Amino acid sequence: MEKTNELYELLYEYFESRILFGFYRYDEQLLSLQQLRDIFHMGRNTVQSALDKLEKNGYIETQERKIARVAYRGTREVFRENTAKYFVPRKEGILDFCYAGELLFNPMWEIAIHNPDADIVDYLKKIHGAESAMMVAMPIKLYLDVLRTFHNDLLLNLYWQCLRYLNFLYPSKREIRTGTIAEEVLSVRTMDDLKTEFDSYIDSAQNKVIDFIESARGEYHLEAVPQIPFKWNIYRSRPQVRYTLATVVIREIIWERYPVGSYLPSLPNMAEQYQVSLSTVRRTVAVLNSLGVTRTYMGIGTKVCLEPMDLNLLKKDEIRENMLLHGEGLQILALTVRGVALFTLESATKEKRDELLQEIRKLHGKTSSILCIDVLLSFISRECPSAMIRECYDKLRELAVWGYILSAVLMSTGQLDNDLSDFIGRLEKDLQSGDLASFSDEWKFFIMDRLNYFYLKFAFLK
Repeated sequence: MEKTNELYELLYEYFESRILFGFYRYDEQLLSLQQLRDIFHMGRNTVQSALDKLEKNGYIETQERKIARVAYRGTREVFRENTAKYFVPRKEGILDFCYAGELLFNPMWEIAIHNPDADIVDYLKKIHGAESAMMVAMPIKLYLDVLRTFHNDLLLNLYWQCLRYLNFLYPSKREIRTGTIAEEVLSVRTMDDLKTEFDSYIDSAQNKVIDFIESARGEYHLEAVPQIPFKWNIYRSRPQVRYTLATVVIREIIWERYPVGSYLPSLPNMAEQYQVSLSTVRRTVAVLNSLGVTRTYMGIGTKVCLEPMDLNLLKKDEIRENMLLHGEGLQILALTVRGVALFTLESATKEKRDELLQEIRKLHGKTSSILCIDVLLSFISRECPSAMIRECYDKLRELAVWGYILSAVLMSTGQLDNDLSDFIGRLEKDLQSGDLASFSDEWKFFIMDRLNYFYLKFAFLK
């Protein structure tokens, strides 16, 4: 099922910013709907929804059987002010991306280009032409296509939202070269040289925007403007709030805030506690009941039971979607967790690392790998110096909880999670000795094993 719900906003905001900044000028022609689909790898309905909203808001005009043209009129001064109002409130996020980009995307690049099974150079030369270069700066487009080799929609979603937030990565039109640029860039001696060129490009673009922010903030009296943090919206085909709340409740059940046999608070109390509507609580409880996590008794309440799950439940679209997101989230974790964990631990005080050690010790006797992952992701989402990484790992923490379904399937088939005592013991030893690199390596291998096991059990989801 195509995820048109809100996803079109990414494409809409891409063109909105390009038009407001003067990248596209009045009466200039955009590409056809099919060309946009090919370049941005989005469905027809998603692209059309973005174009419809652009037209509704006066940015473009479309005529039947003709390509859309820019309808927005602006002067150089208007474009400059629009640019200032966008970038000045995002200065902290732009600077933060120095750390976040290295830790989130560089590991994926390294794995993709050094994969002997993927002829990435020939692939990139084949797909890059003048038209795509006119839409997206070449280094950014190459990164996008490298990331596509992982076949992970959640990863692409994260990348696009970073680009939407960090519009500085797109140069002015006069800086875009077309035609032979792909051949020029891809003819360098090694892919490592290519990566160096990309880093240089991004550093240069960032420095130009920071210089612009410093000059424009006083010019347009934006010194006191509040900063706008990066937010990662995970798009689903169905409403997200109930599933987000379901993961919160499942996490609290697994941590025995609500032990098996106890009752959840009343629906009105849950609505007040979680700051959501009563109807959202009802829908959330319905999700929990369907998963076998709880059972509602009329006139009594909702009891925590953690029953084995009906395997037919996996046929439901909403459950399949959440399980797919869980698997894609695990893959992002497997690719990034070593660097992110090490960066966070090295930045944390000894007191904070000791607190993490105490949390890990509480895992002794537990059999759920979900709890182990939750301890680490909770620590990173609190203590990592990068706000962008904290945001991303908080969302990945939410998706990780859907691993409960894997545990429920194992319960229904008479299987259990592996014994975690050795793993927990190694984590304790590494933290006690201060071997943070080994501690981070342990997590990389653990999550990779979890990812492989997930796809072994749920191969039909791929």
